[in-house]
Amino acid sequence: LVIEIISPGQTFGELAAKARDYLNAGVLRVWVVDSQARSITVFYPDAPPPTYMGDTILTDSLFESLEITAQQVFQLARIPG
Repeated sequence: LVIEIISPGQTFGELAAKARDYLNAGVLRVWVVDSQARSITVFYPDAPPPTYMGDTILTDSLFESLEITAQQVFQLARIPG
């Protein structure tokens, strides 16, 4: 798992390209966290990337017991929006 957080001056497109590079190198998941949109986009090697916002539950077969929402991530991390 690689987690990238969009920093000021970076764009989602730049990190999406970086996510593809990670996947091509064998990484199984890349999460791109956007604190402005308060969203998490999950990149997979073999499927389109879904984006999770608010109270939509993020689950993943790679992490069998994981059930978390973007809202919880931002609350736990206290990432300003």
